[in-house]
Amino acid sequence: MHRVDVLCVRDREMMLEFSGLCVRRLNNHLPLKIFLSLFQPFLDANVLKEVEKDRLIMEHAAAGFEKGQTSADVDVDELFEITKKVDREFLKKLSTPVFSMEVRYDDFAEIRKKRILSLVNMVFDLLCNWHAPLPFPDIVKNTFAEESYQSLLSEVLHLYNVETRLLSNSITLHGPANRVKHLFAEKLFDTMEKAAGDIAVVYTRKVYAVTVTAGDQAR
Repeated sequence: MHRVDVLCVRDREMMLEFSGLCVRRLNNHLPLKIFLSLFQPFLDANVLKEVEKDRLIMEHAAAGFEKGQTSADVDVDELFEITKKVDREFLKKLSTPVFSMEVRYDDFAEIRKKRILSLVNMVFDLLCNWHAPLPFPDIVKNTFAEESYQSLLSEVLHLYNVETRLLSNSITLHGPANRVKHLFAEKLFDTMEKAAGDIAVVYTRKVYAVTVTAGDQAR
């Protein structure tokens, strides 16, 4: 498997486990079950959209690395526009009588660009140390101190959470539910933030050889 494919597989695994943990925790709150039943298909599709954007970002960064560029050479604005194409495809497939959506990029453009840059820097840092066919955990340990790696994962997830919360401004619920939309958005954000911290710990320990499962953090 090519190095960038390894990174994409790891990212997909982490994002899907993170999303699943969020949904399980939201299901534990009875008042949110109705909202969750309405929004879960959207949330599931949204995280897959994010995985696709991450793949494009990491492939773009890896291609730049192979050309001898540095992370500073990567055009974040260009990558931002590429991610918007993924959004447009997502919106074309989005069909629900429950809500309508018109993306307000000004609300979260800088947050998304910051997340793009975090992923780009991670790819360049890892590829700089990926000279031999070592297992992925060894590459990470040769690149980051344990606390630094956990902080990086936390930041990537946190910025996704912030963008998701701001994205709620782009959603209009049909009917009286729109009046309490912000309450669901805030509870969703709080749940995502706690899950992000737990998943960052899980995926850091997977690399640094301390046995832990997401279930240990999910209770």
